[in-house]
Amino acid sequence: MPECVFCEIVAHRLPAALVAESVGAAAFLTIEPVSEGHTLVVPRSHASMLEDVPELERPDLWELVHRVSERLRAVGLADGVNLLVASGRAAEQGVFHLHVHVVPRRANDGVDMNSWMDAKAHPAVEERQRAIAARLRGDSQP
Repeated sequence: MPECVFCEIVAHRLPAALVAESVGAAAFLTIEPVSEGHTLVVPRSHASMLEDVPELERPDLWELVHRVSERLRAVGLADGVNLLVASGRAAEQGVFHLHVHVVPRRANDGVDMNSWMDAKAHPAVEERQRAIAARLRGDSQP
């Protein structure tokens, strides 16, 4: 995918602050960090959305997310992390090469990752929750 900035970074044709690589994924610092050490982990193959990540690259992607999280803690950049994946336009995905944000966090760091959710969340209706869960399990509908 020649017009994809993340494909170009993974192929080492564009510069990036590379953090780690594996057979199926790469991790590099974002150019718009929420906090110091904010890392993006991407599959090597171009995959626009989560469902598009090749099956063979999925374990590498999530293993690299785990490794980056561990390293952020080990080098003192994080006491915790937030993971964020936006998959699809409706999810406000900005770059259409799937990427997992690994955002380093510290207590009282002033970052409020929950404010957007708090503004949109509403109490669940138990009956509706059961129906949705049944659909997701593939149970037959009455």
